[in-house]
This record gives sequence, structure tokens and C-alpha cells, in this order.
Amino acid sequence: MTARGLACRETIARTPCDPGLYLALAPMDGVTDHVYRELLTGLRGGRSGISQCVSEFVRVTRDVVPEHVIRRHCPEVDHGGTTRAGVPVFVQILGGDEGPMADTAAAAAALGAPGIDINFGCPAKTVNNHDGGATILKTPQRVERIVSAVRRAVPDHVPVSVKIRLGWDSADPVTDIARAAEAGGGAWLTIHARTRLQLYKPPVDWVSIGRARQAVSFPVVANGDLNTPDDVAACARASGCDAFMIGRGAMGRPLVFRQVRGELEPDLDLPWLVDVLDDYAQRLCAAGATERAALGRVKQWLRLAAPAFPQMRELFDVLKRQSDLAPMRQELSRWRTADRPASDRYRPDSTASRTACSPPPVAGPPSCA
Repeated sequence: MTARGLACRETIARTPCDPGLYLALAPMDGVTDHVYRELLTGLRGGRSGISQCVSEFVRVTRDVVPEHVIRRHCPEVDHGGTTRAGVPVFVQILGGDEGPMADTAAAAAALGAPGIDINFGCPAKTVNNHDGGATILKTPQRVERIVSAVRRAVPDHVPVSVKIRLGWDSADPVTDIARAAEAGGGAWLTIHARTRLQLYKPPVDWVSIGRARQAVSFPVVANGDLNTPDDVAACARASGCDAFMIGRGAMGRPLVFRQVRGELEPDLDLPWLVDVLDDYAQRLCAAGATERAALGRVKQWLRLAAPAFPQMRELFDVLKRQSDLAPMRQELSRWRTADRPASDRYRPDSTASRTACSPPPVAGPPSCA
């Protein structure tokens, strides 16, 4: 990690412009809904190490998105724009028409979103074929126009961040795309270290993120295959970045944000993770999910986490055969250690008030709106 990052990693920067280390939870469609965000930011009594969350994308087409849809994607707007642990949640929007994009951003800001994130990185074919996500990267001028329209539509104190990939089928245009995002008024830029053509295949190209960082004056956040503290340090050396966003890596290591900040956490505590997954399923049901849907989400978590540890692959292989939630929970209980010390057990905090968690050290007010 860079000298700046090492020196201030214990302080949580709420934006990449603030003092401290910025470690965001990446948005992942179909994964990082409000239940997942609440769960992860509440770990270790609300001291998860996460700087900021971003909602799953709100799809914008020809019309402004209704308020109830924005609230469905980001119910945190009705609670000060944060999770219970006090972690801000930006509303992410995705689309190719700057008018409705701007109007939807304005609506989200009026509801209480602390920031707006623009998704130019989604690689899904259905999204790209309907003029959204990474397809916009083919024309950097469109990136600038959309960012500019959104920036003009929201109050000055509301940051507008931008998320991209290195390019459509090559990393060559990443500097032009980064300059376009900056020229449009973006507060910072997050770059996933793959092209759209790669989808999620290796390798990641952190060096090209560094080329973009050197071409602009606003902060650049690195993303892509950041699964461990060593990965973050290697990315920092390759890219020169000192701000990071972690996505799938947090499913294998939910406490990776704390680990990067220098906290001593076990690399794998399977009984603890089993408790987390059980709590996750219960939270999903309490939020209105069917038992089958909750079971599917637990399986999805383990499938995405499986590359991290062989034990997770084994647990996934066992649970993927389950078709009902109750047998799944019984199977999870068999993976717990019966004589595990009570002090080491996971304690869900679903009934705590929104101010119950003692906050970690946090930098001052955002400085790059």
C-alpha cells in the first residue's frame, strides 16, 4: 500500500477526498441489496471498516424513475442515507439518456441520497444492448455529457461519482474515459480493472488503472480482484491508488475491510461465517423474501465465496442440494463448533436502534462534493 494509505488506514475516509483510507463496498446486482449492506456494515458491532456503500443500480430508460423504485433499491434514503452503522449509501443509476438520468439523480438527492454514482461498468449483455452500462464507454463524449447533466441536476453538496471498466474491448481508451468523467464534473472515478469483453475473466490490469490516475487530477478508486490485504497492497503498488472498492472479495472474507485497516482477524472462521449466513437468511425473510429466495441468496453467497477457501466450496456443495430453508439451517448448524467459546460467536444485532453502534474513527465532512 502507498505510504499515505499505510499512515492513515485506521481512519475511515467517507469519500476518497477525505483524510484516511477509503474502502468502499462494491455494488453487485442481485447481491448487495439493503439487507446485505446492513449485515456487512454491522459486523463487529458496526465497526466493519467499510467507508461507503453503493446501491444496486437503478435502471433509467426514457422517464424519470418513480420515488418508490428509488426507495426499493435504497431504503436508506429514509434513514439519513446511511445504514444503521452510519455508513453512507450512494444511489447508483444506470442509463444512456442524460435527461432522465439527471432527473432521476435529482429525485434521489431530494429523497435523501448522500451521493449519486453513475454506472458505466455493467457488462451484462441485456443492459449493454439497451444502451446502458459499459456500452457508453465506446464513446467517451457520452460519458462526459451524462456526468455533466447529472452534476448540474443535483445540489452542490451531493457528490457525483462515476464507475467504469478499463474500456469495451481494450484498456487503451481508459485515459480518455477518465478525462471525460472528470470534465463532466465527477467527484471521483472508480475503475474495475477489466474490459467489458473480459467480463470477470483474468487477468486484472491494475497498471492501466494507474495510467488513468496519472491522467486526471481527481481521485481514482481501484477495483477488481481485491480479495485480501495483500491484493490491496499489490494493487496500490501497481496503480498508485490509495482508495479501493471491494466486491466479491468480501463474500469470501466479510471482515477484509478490517483486515486491510490492520485489525487482527482470522482469515477464515467457518463457524462464525455459518452464523452470519444463518442470520442473513433470517434477515432476508424478515425483509419479505420467500424462504426459497433466501435459500437461493445463501447459496449464491457461498458460490461466489467458494474460490477463497476449499471449506466454502465444500459447504456450497452440501447446501446446493437443499431445496427448503429449514433443512438448510439444520445443515448449517452441523458446521458450527459445539464447544466454541461464547465470546467468539457471531452476535446478530437486527433489533438495535440506528444509533446503537459506537462509530469508528471517521474523517470530517466530505470535501469533494
